[in-house]
Amino acid sequence: MPLSPVSNPSSDLYRVLVVDDDPTALLLASQALGNAGFEVIEASDGLTAIDLFQHADPDIVMMDVEMPGLNGFEVCRQLRNLPCGKLVPILMATGQDDIRSVQQAYDAGATDFVTKPFNWQILGHRLQYMIRASNATEQLHELQKSEVRLGNAQRIARLGNWEWNFKTGEVYWSDQLFSMLGIRRGLLRLNYRSFLQAVPAEERCELRYWLREMVRSGSTGFSSGINHSLSHKDGKRLNVQHQAEIFFDDDGNPSMMYGTVLDVSELKQAQDQILRLARFDSLTGLANRSVFRQRVTMAMDQAERQGRLGAVLFLDLDNFKRINDTFGHGIGDMLLREVAVRLSNCVLPVQQNSADESEMPLVSRFGGDEFTVLLPQINQVKDAEKIARIILETIGHSIDLAGQSVVITPSIGIAIFPHHGDDVDSLMKNVDAAMYYVKEAGKNSYELFVKSMNVVAKRRLELESNLRRAIERNELSLNYQPQVELGSGRIVGVEALLRWNSPSLGFVSPVEFIPIAEETGLISSIGEWVLREACSQARTWQEQGLPEFRIAVNLSVRQFARQNLDKLVNEVLLDSGLPVHCLELEITENMLMDDVEGSVETLHRLKALGVCLAIDDFGTGYSSLSYLKRFPIDRLKIDRSFITHVTSDQGDASVTQAIIAVAHNLGLSVTAEGVEELEQLAFLKEYNCEEVQGYYFSRPLVADDLAQLLHQCKGVMALPGKSN
Repeated sequence: MPLSPVSNPSSDLYRVLVVDDDPTALLLASQALGNAGFEVIEASDGLTAIDLFQHADPDIVMMDVEMPGLNGFEVCRQLRNLPCGKLVPILMATGQDDIRSVQQAYDAGATDFVTKPFNWQILGHRLQYMIRASNATEQLHELQKSEVRLGNAQRIARLGNWEWNFKTGEVYWSDQLFSMLGIRRGLLRLNYRSFLQAVPAEERCELRYWLREMVRSGSTGFSSGINHSLSHKDGKRLNVQHQAEIFFDDDGNPSMMYGTVLDVSELKQAQDQILRLARFDSLTGLANRSVFRQRVTMAMDQAERQGRLGAVLFLDLDNFKRINDTFGHGIGDMLLREVAVRLSNCVLPVQQNSADESEMPLVSRFGGDEFTVLLPQINQVKDAEKIARIILETIGHSIDLAGQSVVITPSIGIAIFPHHGDDVDSLMKNVDAAMYYVKEAGKNSYELFVKSMNVVAKRRLELESNLRRAIERNELSLNYQPQVELGSGRIVGVEALLRWNSPSLGFVSPVEFIPIAEETGLISSIGEWVLREACSQARTWQEQGLPEFRIAVNLSVRQFARQNLDKLVNEVLLDSGLPVHCLELEITENMLMDDVEGSVETLHRLKALGVCLAIDDFGTGYSSLSYLKRFPIDRLKIDRSFITHVTSDQGDASVTQAIIAVAHNLGLSVTAEGVEELEQLAFLKEYNCEEVQGYYFSRPLVADDLAQLLHQCKGVMALPGKSN
């Protein structure tokens, strides 16, 4: 008999596959079952039956036990092993009173058995019943699986739901809603009041009002929502997003209400951590640069309106780098925290005597080992000088840090507003000049800004003059630091780091010359050189047969602000021949937040080219989740200031975890900078940080040394506990 499938897609008849090696039995089955409303497919042996089963998709199989070759038991087993054969009912035909065959039929997977000879009229009804029973069983099975899937999805999403029938008063809570409240099903009478009891007392009025307004206004749909708390049985509070939908009967009366309760506690905690970073320095707890500038702006405006004086003190710790290098970053950070405490104590008397918040002094960590103090209101210049002397005396005392006796002194610049600046930028520039004057004069002192101060200006002029010729004299160079994938140890990228070795000035730190380049506009040409050099070098490595990886280039403020940045990047990629996906551009948070709308537009133009985008030094500037979601970025780079003490400082650990969690919730990957220790590596791996960068794997290298490293390790760095 042919092996082609018997198919009648338009037919509504049940399809039965009859398997029997007796031609007479097949003929009788075809006639009897055809008259009973079945479409009959015939197979005279087991192999044919298996093939037709897969092609014809029968609703039921009736099969004789005794057949040459494969007997009915073996065919039944093979049908049950097919993906489409799990639930199809199979009726086995056995000899009369053949109890052993009946048991074998069930063992092989048969649904039921029938003894010969057949009563054909009854057999047709029996087949129809078996098919209907099988369909019902399958639907029940699918419903059960759907309920399990829904329950799992709600558990993973931390989403509970409820229903309220206004006509009967019946209330339903999902298992996840019970779980969110820590209550076992059956131990609580479900009604409107029992849910309100789970809401903190101070929030119940607002929730009642929300529900009443939905019913009163006839609002439907999930557009109506409210955020509130729920009290877990163990005492903890959950933050939830609550949404509801109301249905009305034909007379316009409310009949049913459905609601969802989403647990957003972890997301809110992460958002709170990120928002805190926007205002406070995580190491010292002081206000950060952004907050300080805002307060200075307010104080300058108020001083101008009221005709009074104010002051800004700028502190830099003398020889802090030497202490850091000698005792390590741990001692250095402890020192910074102690300095923060002593500074706060220095202004405490002034703070206590202030009439309102706008008159209170503010201490901030400006960055690194730099601190600032705002005195919004002073009667005379001597008041600011008095605070400076108190700071010198207080900080200058010996500090005991983990058994190490450390002496640190500050250099303090003072600027008075409105005399020493019309705006924040000019004021900070002048107080910075006063501080550098103290540095040059011997440190450990304070100085009031005067226009005759030209020491700093002279140094900067010298740097600027040499910097203008640095590119043409080939004095600039790039170092490259590998970025390693934590899961595999593979080097997936390198960051290009700018260096300047001047014949007349010696090695000049980027910390010193990059701000000058920014102020003078030289950063545009220098930044373009860095971009071209980095892309060209990356392409050269590829031509040398080294593994393909991305190269990260930092963008300056001026570069990012230029109108044709995307055209420049595209031009450099074409000139160098570097594949577009191999370039990553790094932008700082503050650069993005200076002009959010402009930043979004610029980032989208860059993203359209196909390059990768990363936010560098994340957590040290101003950012918020609402803005972060708008930026088409690929990666966050956690600043090394959080990584240094991530295993010893709970605050740094929490912030790092929060950044990773927020990044992953937004679909972003994370690179941690400044990884120097095995414990830091283990912490980051535990919380699923994708990539790391730091001295643990490699310091920044010149191009040839990096190529040699890649050749030696074949592009894969050794991970602890893993052989490569």
